[in-house]
Amino acid sequence: MKYADIQWGDGQPYSPGYGDIYYSSAGGREESEYVFLQQNELTSRWCRLGAGEHFVIAETGFGTGLNFVLTMQAWAEKIDTGQVGPEACLHYFGIEKHPVSPADIARVAGNWPELSASFDELLAVYPLPVEGEHCRALLGGRVQLHLIFADIIDALEPRALQVDAWYLDGFGPDKNADLWSDQVFQLIEKNSGQGTTLSTYTAAGFVRRGLQAAGFTVIKVKGHGKKREMITAVLDHKKITQSPTPWYELEQSRYQNRQAVIIGAGLAGLTTAWSLVQRGWQVTLIEKHRNVAEEASGNPAGLLMPRLSIDNKTDARFYASALLYASHCLDDLQKQSDEKFWFHDGVYSIFKAGKAEKLIEKQGYAEAFMEILHQHELKNSIADPNATLSFFPAAGWASPRGLCENLLRVCGGSLQLIQQNVVDIQQQQHQWQALDENRQDIASAEVMIIANGVGANQFEPVSWLPLSSVRGQITAIPANESSSALNKALSFDAYVTPEYKGVHYAGATYRVGDDSPQLTQAEQDET
Repeated sequence: MKYADIQWGDGQPYSPGYGDIYYSSAGGREESEYVFLQQNELTSRWCRLGAGEHFVIAETGFGTGLNFVLTMQAWAEKIDTGQVGPEACLHYFGIEKHPVSPADIARVAGNWPELSASFDELLAVYPLPVEGEHCRALLGGRVQLHLIFADIIDALEPRALQVDAWYLDGFGPDKNADLWSDQVFQLIEKNSGQGTTLSTYTAAGFVRRGLQAAGFTVIKVKGHGKKREMITAVLDHKKITQSPTPWYELEQSRYQNRQAVIIGAGLAGLTTAWSLVQRGWQVTLIEKHRNVAEEASGNPAGLLMPRLSIDNKTDARFYASALLYASHCLDDLQKQSDEKFWFHDGVYSIFKAGKAEKLIEKQGYAEAFMEILHQHELKNSIADPNATLSFFPAAGWASPRGLCENLLRVCGGSLQLIQQNVVDIQQQQHQWQALDENRQDIASAEVMIIANGVGANQFEPVSWLPLSSVRGQITAIPANESSSALNKALSFDAYVTPEYKGVHYAGATYRVGDDSPQLTQAEQDET
């Protein structure tokens, strides 16, 4: 995936591929506010949101981010004046097939200095052009931006969103017909609820008829500026449909008190706790050991790399997006800590001949995500002369224990850590209880999360889960003058970190079904 090809004239971005402008030269900001914010009556609707409620907006054609920035700024004003409920959250889905580059977004921002702070916040979290969904938190978590870099059909077909308001933007119907097809309108209806509104700058007849066929009540209103008419719409009656695969449907659960109990204070438990705390939850974390990260999460080093696939597009998109999201979160967490636990230096990776090239060709990875290094000093150290050396700038390595300790710290008073052994769990009166050896309640909540690995099988309600242990051992290797030249982590059949405090960490072994915590010489020799 590449950034959009944009030409500039008189300070205005233009797409030569679609033969259209990104926004009107006659008051782009005013047109956006009129067409999308005003016609969807957003500010008055937001005032009806209670504590912890959310509002969902989806935009077809994220473009330069202007609509999003204006929406976020209007939302921020409602927060500042106390006109939305405490911890109410705005979710914004921006769908874009051709992501605009950060440089071009910054150039757009120059047209409106009064929006510079909001554009800067967007640019600070803006992802690389990697196909898939990229979730980023802004405005202290009160805005959740979901950027979906994909064709609109691929973006909407697998989802079941409950969008409150749609912005139908993007290039004009006569320039980009794929964005205005009957199939798109049907998917918009599928991802809407009763009462969902919609607005768009166009008044084209086939757009109006397509929305009506999808179930929307369509109204023509006065357009902005010299434009005579535009369209607004509302979904008065939601169609009742039955999913052909209901087992894939996510349960729509709402928890009023937002309290959870988590069993296990390793990497899984603490990242989950941190994620909930970011959403305003209170968490009780139960750990049988004296300290956090005492078992597998106590490893001194772990590599952050995507799981790569040539043929599985779904897997490839998920893991690439996951890498960028994890890297973004770790960057933010590291800024809040004086202790170094995350080393965002990129990772070198060695592939068998031709595989790296096939990955890039099949998945369309941009060079900023995956780069083949044709000339690099490391190539002289690779035994296979036909192997390919590549580089992943967004990857890196971390100390899992250091990360766990930092997560515990940043959760602050929203997380209570209890040092006790949970022997079983049970549910009574819609509350899950964690029980000690005397069957006494350690802690209880409406939500319980089990994050103690294979130890979950000891709990009767989930003893049926097909869990098995996998043992992995890491080896610490003293650094020398030659090895210290490796300045980034290296991934191949195994991995090795750069020198840190006099050692390199290499690993890891892989033993399915082995749950012994003891170090072995055999695995030391293998590494």
